[in-house]
Amino acid sequence: MQMPPVLSATAPLLLAGAHGTLGQAFQRICAIRGLEVVELGRADLNIADPAAAARALARYQPWAVVNAAGYVRVDEAETDSGRCYLENAVGPAVLAATCARWQVPLLTFSSDLVFDGGTTRPYQEPDPLRPLSVYGNSKRLAERDALAAWSSALVVRTSAFFGPWDEYNSCMPRCKPPAQVSPSRPLTMPWCRRRTCPTW
Repeated sequence: MQMPPVLSATAPLLLAGAHGTLGQAFQRICAIRGLEVVELGRADLNIADPAAAARALARYQPWAVVNAAGYVRVDEAETDSGRCYLENAVGPAVLAATCARWQVPLLTFSSDLVFDGGTTRPYQEPDPLRPLSVYGNSKRLAERDALAAWSSALVVRTSAFFGPWDEYNSCMPRCKPPAQVSPSRPLTMPWCRRRTCPTW
């Protein structure tokens, strides 16, 4: 049986899903703040594999784990549900259970799509979860199972996120220069039928 790692003063942050949009943003922010980060992509760590998760914590002995990995193609998830549930629901739960066993803090992400969009006010944490899609339901299950496995895990619900480092997102081509983006300057995208509060 593997023993929990003994953390040192120079322990790194472990970043799963380091090559995606969210993961790349974390890399840059950590670099700005001078934080040592172990950056693991999909090929480096399958978060849905308990043995792989245990090996990663044993090898790198992080002081905390950030899970930026997951299935992100919302529409395609309807016909690719098995993979979506594996990456979005099973993976975070496995990672949470591993972090709980070794008492390592975990940050993982959920989505506003756990809601049905039926309210006209901003959603709050206690609001009932009513996902309308496979993707949204996978995030609902991830929240439930990750927190059941590790009650100290931090689950952040976010929405459509964008930033100056991701040239492929839908918002940035309409936000030049990025310095002009602020909460007081509404961003109008007439082609978009969805109402959301994007995350910068």
